[in-house]
Amino acid sequence: MGLGEEVKDVARVHLPRPTWQLSWPFAAVALVGGISFAAAPTSGGTVEPWVALALMAGVIVLLLLGLRRTHRSWLDSAPAYLFFIVFALARDASGGSASGLAPLVVLPILWLALTGTRRDLVVGAVLTAAAFTVPLLVVGAPTYPDTDWRRALLWTTIAALVAPVVHRLVRQLATETDRVARAAAEMDEIMRGASLTSIISTDVDGTIRSFSPGAELLLGRSASDVVGQATPAAFHDADEVRQAAAELGVEPGFDVFVALAGAPSRAWTYVRSDGARRHVRLAVTALHGATGEVTGYLGVAVDATATFEAEQALALAETQWRILVEHLPDTTVLLVDDEQRVLLVAGGGPMRQGLRDSEGRVLEEVSDADTMRVLGPLVEGALVGVSGTAEVTYTPSGELHEVFVTALPGAGNDRKAMILARDVSATRAREAALVRATERTERLIAGSPHGVLALDRSGRVVRANAAVAKLLRRSADRLVGSELPDLATVGEAHAVEHYFSRVLDAAGAAVEADLDVLDPSGEVVHVLLSGRLLSHDDPGDDLVLVNVLDMSERRRYEASLAHLAHHDALTGLPNRRAFDEALQRHVGLCQRYGQRGALLLLDLDHFKQVNDTVGHAAGDDLLVGVAAVLRDGLRASDTVARLGGDEFAILLPEADRSEADVVAAAVVARIRDHASGLEGARRRVTASVGVVTFAAAAEHDLDPLALADLVMYDAKEAGRNQSAALAEGGEHQPLSGARLEWQARIEDALAHDGFELHLQPIVELATGEVTAAEVLLRMRLDGEIVPPLHFLPVAERVGLMPEIDAWVVRHSVEMLARLRRSRPDLRLEVNLSGHSIGRPDVEDTIRQSLERHGVDPGALILEVTETAAVADLVAAREFAERMSALGCKFALDDFGAGFGSFSYLKHLLFDYVKIDGQFISHCHESDIDRTILRSIVGIARDLGKQTVAEFVSDERILQVVRVEGVDFAQGYLPGAPMPEDRFVALLATQHA
Repeated sequence: MGLGEEVKDVARVHLPRPTWQLSWPFAAVALVGGISFAAAPTSGGTVEPWVALALMAGVIVLLLLGLRRTHRSWLDSAPAYLFFIVFALARDASGGSASGLAPLVVLPILWLALTGTRRDLVVGAVLTAAAFTVPLLVVGAPTYPDTDWRRALLWTTIAALVAPVVHRLVRQLATETDRVARAAAEMDEIMRGASLTSIISTDVDGTIRSFSPGAELLLGRSASDVVGQATPAAFHDADEVRQAAAELGVEPGFDVFVALAGAPSRAWTYVRSDGARRHVRLAVTALHGATGEVTGYLGVAVDATATFEAEQALALAETQWRILVEHLPDTTVLLVDDEQRVLLVAGGGPMRQGLRDSEGRVLEEVSDADTMRVLGPLVEGALVGVSGTAEVTYTPSGELHEVFVTALPGAGNDRKAMILARDVSATRAREAALVRATERTERLIAGSPHGVLALDRSGRVVRANAAVAKLLRRSADRLVGSELPDLATVGEAHAVEHYFSRVLDAAGAAVEADLDVLDPSGEVVHVLLSGRLLSHDDPGDDLVLVNVLDMSERRRYEASLAHLAHHDALTGLPNRRAFDEALQRHVGLCQRYGQRGALLLLDLDHFKQVNDTVGHAAGDDLLVGVAAVLRDGLRASDTVARLGGDEFAILLPEADRSEADVVAAAVVARIRDHASGLEGARRRVTASVGVVTFAAAAEHDLDPLALADLVMYDAKEAGRNQSAALAEGGEHQPLSGARLEWQARIEDALAHDGFELHLQPIVELATGEVTAAEVLLRMRLDGEIVPPLHFLPVAERVGLMPEIDAWVVRHSVEMLARLRRSRPDLRLEVNLSGHSIGRPDVEDTIRQSLERHGVDPGALILEVTETAAVADLVAAREFAERMSALGCKFALDDFGAGFGSFSYLKHLLFDYVKIDGQFISHCHESDIDRTILRSIVGIARDLGKQTVAEFVSDERILQVVRVEGVDFAQGYLPGAPMPEDRFVALLATQHA
């Protein structure tokens, strides 16, 4: 064998290389030899011992270098070669043949036999012979006697003959070990690579001997947990094992798998450690030894869970498909082959069409000629890959069917076609009905009296009817294609865009908006848009339907109402509300920048005579004329207003006292001149004017309008047809001063409960019993009782009536609570002035008093005079509605005293009508008064209201009102006003 072949052989066999485990026994023996060498006497003066030790150190270095190498090299055998020299030197230095070191020669021989090549063995044999023969030849006897030739021959023979045998055995062992290692590695790689395959081997008793990584992955168990400790039955489904045992006739357990050894693979269910179940295909093979006996069993399982689940899903899908197809309403599914033979019939239609038993028959046999003329070409086309659709009428039933024919893929030349026939009779009927409905809707839109626009989602007009074209003064053709914001005014374009976005976001709900649009001439048209989104399956088909209503007239009406809210309907002047706002603004300016300006309050003298003699129409004409006179005689910065009735006010924001007096005198003169040119009673009309500067009002710390009213009555009491002014600097006129004193008394009475409440009984004529009473206000001054005539006019003029009314309400409700403890059915009537109607503070007082004393609101009757209610009908009605909702009752007092009383019955809410005393006091003597009384009672009864007759002071009057059907009577005959204690006594005598 050449050197190259030996190297290849060494590389192929992989001889053992020096390792620490292999080296340490050799090192130990060498160490023992070294100790023997050191202990033996050496030749004095020689260097051989030191050379031997130095070379021994070299041996150690070479050995260490060789051990660090990862591959075979000359360093593997070099230590052995060098050790032969160390051996020869140490033996010679120790006395030669007598040293006893000869056995150490076995170390390099055995080292080369274990780790060297054949060439190394030859070199080792030569070195062995040299180690023994060279000293014989060079040194000779007596150190090396002739008998050493036998020793040299023995060790050389061992090195030449025995070492190769050892070497060959080592090589064979290395080869076998390498083969086994490679086989084990390959098997390990196979086991690791088969991650989807479970490979499990057992002994003949079923105990697991090996458990592949694939088995670990599949079963979720570690090999260390099952090898040697379990059998395959531990992770097999127990029911399946029992079922298989019964099938094979063996005992459940491992015998089942023994019986299946060599049989085809079988489906099993593995149970993982986490309880999950995996489906596998398992094949069992018996393992045999060298002599053919069974040594165990090998089970190879492939995870088939995905396949199993897919098969189950496919089976389920097929079942669901058949169920779905079988229940498709009005649909027939046919499957035909290339000979047009029916292979499958399904769906909800075949039973009605007589096709349920057509499987196996040719299509032409189960279809009429008309159907085949349409269906035949479609099937032929589908068989060559061309799908088609048509509509056919099924002759027996006359139903219209939509037929779709398409090819089904098959293996090889296996061609099939599927026919889907759907009954579309109802669908076509609905479509026809939809077309008719659409046409009807189109006609309705076209003929609608209101404007209608249809827009797409971008806001572009796609349809416009004639009404919207007329409204916007454009032709319908011009409107189509335009965008909605283009129709708006410049300032409204953004509002229109926002409105359209709201319609889209409302998802079908109606969205309204008031907008202004322009006609071609530039005129603004006020419109109300009401739009909603009509959604379709395809958003591109969505429409926004917008109704366009002309609101121009309504806008004008609302503007008129807004004007009326701040202007007097008769004269066109600002009304009380507008004047109060202007007055408050001016007062605010005075408080901020100092007092300036003046206020004039005027009242027409003898105006009531005009209404009473000539009529209200003439009075209205006079008021209109006076308003014109006032308006024409003032500056644009001045404000003139009608406060109500024949009362007017003028605000002079920049005038001082002297300028205000000049204006007041001019007003008196102009009104007198205007009236003098009229006829009848109107000629006697003049004006009384009260003048108050804001500086004077600030000095008195009083309301300017109330002061002007006081001063105006100074002018009236001075003879009318003149003006009077409130002096500045603290100087008071006599009359104004008296009124101011009364104002102070009123304020003191309010603060210290200086008022008293008296009660006048009201008798129910049907029973003759006192069931109610009217609360009357009195003032106690210096021990005397002062009637309201002395202080209420002043209270009205200075604006204290709301406070007085609130005081009366509080104490009246408290009194009512006391009285109803003994008479639970008793009711009290409480008068409210016109100044308190609609006042939130007065309303709050009513609510809080009723709640505080626990009084039934129905026991409180709020009495309002006709003249007070007429002064502001809207406020009176709203006030009555709120109090009625609370539960209170209402009485209309002094009914008939005003002009047009009957017309107010339909505008005011009330429960009782108190007939004015002028129709009661002489009704027993005057036929006219009795006729009027009868009319009032009849109308009230027809309206469901009750009546109260005032001023009943005589038995004859009482008899008349009872005969005419009046419900209640009040006056000095039933009872004069009296304090509470006397009224309680009256009630007690009534029930005694």
